[in-house]
Amino acid sequence: MERMFDSFRHNAVHRFWVFSDLQQSDPENAWRCMRTGVDDFLSLRIPVDAVCYLGDSTEGKNLAHLREMADMQVAELAKVDAPICYVMGNHEFDYHRWIDIYPSLTLPMRERVLREGQWRTTASPLDWTLKVDFGDFALVMLSDRCDPADPSWVTSHCGIRAISTANPGPHDFDADIRALRRELAAVRTPFFTMSHYSFPGGNRDGEGDLQSRLLPLPDNAIAHFYGHSHIGDEVWGKKNIYRQVSTIDDSAIAQFDVASLENRRGSAVRSAIVEWYGAMSYGVFFRNHSAHVWEKAVVENGRMEIKR
Repeated sequence: MERMFDSFRHNAVHRFWVFSDLQQSDPENAWRCMRTGVDDFLSLRIPVDAVCYLGDSTEGKNLAHLREMADMQVAELAKVDAPICYVMGNHEFDYHRWIDIYPSLTLPMRERVLREGQWRTTASPLDWTLKVDFGDFALVMLSDRCDPADPSWVTSHCGIRAISTANPGPHDFDADIRALRRELAAVRTPFFTMSHYSFPGGNRDGEGDLQSRLLPLPDNAIAHFYGHSHIGDEVWGKKNIYRQVSTIDDSAIAQFDVASLENRRGSAVRSAIVEWYGAMSYGVFFRNHSAHVWEKAVVENGRMEIKR
């Protein structure tokens, strides 16, 4: 596998480090997992154009722990010489869902990274997308969301969740879907999508329909990357406990599970290196940071042919 990565790396026009789900309420173990991932990544000595963080950076309702987790991650990822593109998953809203007194809103990780020039995220917690344009192709990252003006709801698990006993306030989610479909159709270059969740056909799909209503994706959509389903998690992974590669239902578009950057629910600290070779060709190299090895590789030459 090492030889395969070395043989393709010189053809990369762009390269990204993609991960998700450091998710845990234990700051000490979280630091060990983050340091394991960062140190092993740095040992590869490969430049990347961006780090893509797909949510669930924290977990729980202990505000001191949440802020400690945020500070630690900012400090560790500062060692990587690349912008960090970050979107939220369901656990970013734990404190808001369990502790906040309506109508306040506290998002510790988002609030922390907004102070860092290295980090990129959505302009507002209400925004669904973070789009990063690289000229010859683009990343479209989808975030979980809430409305600071009406924090009675959040999106979570591809659905809408009420906060406390309040009914979700009025919001036109149908209009959001239509607007995002127009936004995707307006992208003129090939593009990857990334979010905390899979599309139908991936792991832990079927939990809600907000994301699936974007299908079918435009013809210039290349592949999708997601977290949420921790590789090796026996409780939630079920029959797909170790599946990292699938396709979006009713399409030839591949989707890849990159979770997780933790070793308690997942069986190891894991992530992926994604390389763009041009002309709809790309490679995905799955890294086990705990064991310091490549576990799997997929190189796709155009959408229809997957080689393993």
